[in-house]
Amino acid sequence: MNRIILLSSIFCCWLSTAQYYQSPVDIPIQLSGTFAELRGTHFHAGIDIRTQSKEGLPLRAVANGYVSRIKIQQGGYGKALYINHPNGTTSVYAHLKRYSEKIVPTVRKKQYKQKSYTINFYPEPSDIPVVKGEVIGYSGNTGSSFGPHLHFELRTSANQIPFNPLLDGVYISDTRKPVVKQVYAYPIDGIVNQSEEKIQLSITQKNDSLYVADPVVAIGKIGFGLEQFDRQDGSYNKNGTFEVLANLNGIDRFHVRFDTLSFDDTTEMHKLIDYEHYVDTKKKVMRLFNPFTFPVDLVDFSENGLVEIQEGMNYRYNVILRDVAGNNTYLAVPIIGKKEEVWVQKKPPHKGKAIDPKRDYLFEFDDVQLYFDAKSFSNTMPLDIFMDSDTLKIENPYAYFNKPYKITLEKRDTLHGEYLALKKANRWGFIAKRNRNGNFTAKLKSTGAIAVLQDTIPPTITDQKKINNRWISLEKDIRFTIRDLGSGIDRFEGLLNGKWVLFEYEQKKNELTFRFKDPIKLSQVKHKLKLIVWDKAGNNTTFEATFYRKE
Repeated sequence: MNRIILLSSIFCCWLSTAQYYQSPVDIPIQLSGTFAELRGTHFHAGIDIRTQSKEGLPLRAVANGYVSRIKIQQGGYGKALYINHPNGTTSVYAHLKRYSEKIVPTVRKKQYKQKSYTINFYPEPSDIPVVKGEVIGYSGNTGSSFGPHLHFELRTSANQIPFNPLLDGVYISDTRKPVVKQVYAYPIDGIVNQSEEKIQLSITQKNDSLYVADPVVAIGKIGFGLEQFDRQDGSYNKNGTFEVLANLNGIDRFHVRFDTLSFDDTTEMHKLIDYEHYVDTKKKVMRLFNPFTFPVDLVDFSENGLVEIQEGMNYRYNVILRDVAGNNTYLAVPIIGKKEEVWVQKKPPHKGKAIDPKRDYLFEFDDVQLYFDAKSFSNTMPLDIFMDSDTLKIENPYAYFNKPYKITLEKRDTLHGEYLALKKANRWGFIAKRNRNGNFTAKLKSTGAIAVLQDTIPPTITDQKKINNRWISLEKDIRFTIRDLGSGIDRFEGLLNGKWVLFEYEQKKNELTFRFKDPIKLSQVKHKLKLIVWDKAGNNTTFEATFYRKE
């Protein structure tokens, strides 16, 4: 409970500076994602602000400060900007389309110095000062984004730990209560409604804030889970809930409150959801108990959140869902303690070797070694590991890896274009190419089939604007579509009149773009462009063209 007391103190301090920040956008804020909501493999570290399905909306510094970090990557946050503020916090703006005119020269200088589109650097405090309300960039869809929006964070600068922006600095009208969608009971060492397996409960919504489940007949040790969401006024997105509490007959069993969230907590995400259910349905059910060997640090449990149901006793299991605005939703589950005949028996565990999370393991085949470190899993995990001809298979679709395992494959034949690949969900994906010793080594956090494939087909380059032997003085940019159907695109290089130039790569569109607003000065009229694209197996394609342009 010390964590809750500390966070409550921090919350009070935040409230005293609630007017310190302004909105990062000029439009009314609507959210498509809330702080710490459950994602597929992680907690969400910020809030996602909708941008009316558009790119190019101005983004503003939420307070005075200076640009402390600029990072551009293919995935992740795409184009991101970090601003440090005098109050000891950092604001983060991600998935930008472009930076402001004031910031672009610094970015271009670094990209040309490193001859790289992707960069990550930390300007000096005096390099790029900003004032509250200043435009610092424009909204976009870069990186691992699946639609135009602004991913926004507030962090404590000293340790870069995010805290919930809705508690300080971002106000959203919210009179809507969280919603309970589904409720499940888990017989851990007991029986629920004549089942030894997880069972969905029937619930009735009594009013806008109360749900009641049909009475549960149970015996032994059981737990509960629920699928729930929250919405703000004027928004249709189903977002995460800020706080969840559970008790049995008034005695606390579970409490999680998402005031703040360290990036280390991301490894705990799979402990908080029913991961098997997520794999099967892509729906996130929050488990209000801990069935794992190791604790879940970000949650306060009593008795691991489990309840012991005894014969002849009646109980009431209560859940409270609360959003940041203080809207509450209540769930009541009546429980009757009674032993009944089992109709649905517990399923046998997945076949394979049981991997103890407290031990290291080394598996050796003819040319393959697999090494699993201790704590690779949170609980004993069965894995079926075997060779099928030249393919290594590691099977258990419900395995969640806390730490990666290491694979080493010695292959004596050396054919051009060979690479190590993983097959998952019926698709092969590149893992690694040969190392200096001629072997393949990789670290993975996934089950599936692993084999050495060969790719001898180079990437394709398509000139979208057909620039060869043309005057293009009116064009703002040059664009190419690049594709590789084998190992995938690895890198690229553009040369204009023999000098390196910046091409921006939009992975989702398979598009390379050179913009004529680039710092390169075109003093002549006739220009020669050379573009080389490599795939991950080492194949490459070269495009060359001559064009004419007068500036």
